[in-house]
Amino acid sequence: MEDLVPINLFTQVGNTLLWVLLVVTVFVGASGTVNLFRTAPVLQRITGHLFILLTFVFLAGFSWICWFHYQVYLSLPLELPANLAEYLNRQLEMMNRGAEYGLPLYNPEAPPRYLLPLWLENEKYYFWFMCYAFMALIGHFRLEHPRLRAALHILMAIQVAILFLAANPFTDPLPKFFSAVEPWFTQDLSMGQRFGLFMQLYPKMVFYYNAEYMWFHPPLLFLSYACITMTFVTSIFMLARRELAIEIMGYDYAKLGFFMLTLGMLLGYPWALKAWGPNWWWDPKVCSSIMLWAIYSTYLHTRLYANKPFMWYFSSILGIICFLAMIFTFISSFFFPGEHTLV
Repeated sequence: MEDLVPINLFTQVGNTLLWVLLVVTVFVGASGTVNLFRTAPVLQRITGHLFILLTFVFLAGFSWICWFHYQVYLSLPLELPANLAEYLNRQLEMMNRGAEYGLPLYNPEAPPRYLLPLWLENEKYYFWFMCYAFMALIGHFRLEHPRLRAALHILMAIQVAILFLAANPFTDPLPKFFSAVEPWFTQDLSMGQRFGLFMQLYPKMVFYYNAEYMWFHPPLLFLSYACITMTFVTSIFMLARRELAIEIMGYDYAKLGFFMLTLGMLLGYPWALKAWGPNWWWDPKVCSSIMLWAIYSTYLHTRLYANKPFMWYFSSILGIICFLAMIFTFISSFFFPGEHTLV
């Protein structure tokens, strides 16, 4: 595949950016660890500048992922011989009769290309943590609270460590995608084999990789996850000490995250009908997402009664439970079989 897509170049530059990200984050995390246990803050100005640099490195890596996806779009069209294309369109016309969502006919003059979203496979972790980096940066400069800043920095360091050690999107880019499409471009297939492989690749291209909902549903959810993480940090501080400014910041992120989560879930509904049909309601991730939404909604409603006895602490506990529910929702598709497990 290297002859078609510059995978090695993408890996080399991407890993360099990730190493820079790791080095910067080590200093940010070390500063956070020191300041979390000190009464007198140190290195606040330097750490703020490093955090700005960290977000710019994140953005540079994300831009590099965009470039790589553009190379995939240019280099990997699903081209068919003219006689096979004509046969394929006859088959598609028969398949589409009576189908609510049919497959588009094949156009030999413009063969279908992969317009891959930017949050596939390990890239979703990169996007998620990048969203948190920008939100934490805003939180860093919004409140001059050394220990809150320290907690945000430590959590950022943990996320970058996960990215570097377990979810690197650059070292082995999109392994599931490339393992699926590689036979099409590297093997000498017979006409029958090529047609059969096309019928495996084309539906997933239409209903998954190139689906318009893929550009809205997942990123909105990951943005909401970053907001929930911010609310989680502020909720921990609310349990330790009542400070209205921290509570207000956590509530602001919670409102934004709830909007993103709700909109993301609503946009997932028509996509699920199109890709899976009506029998998807009991998918484990769908059920756990509804659970998360209910807990999130409860957290927001408790804010209306924050002045009541014990409601401050109850709201804080719900903010922490909401974060745990988010983690459970995210990992549910890895451990419980369902439609989300297959993508």
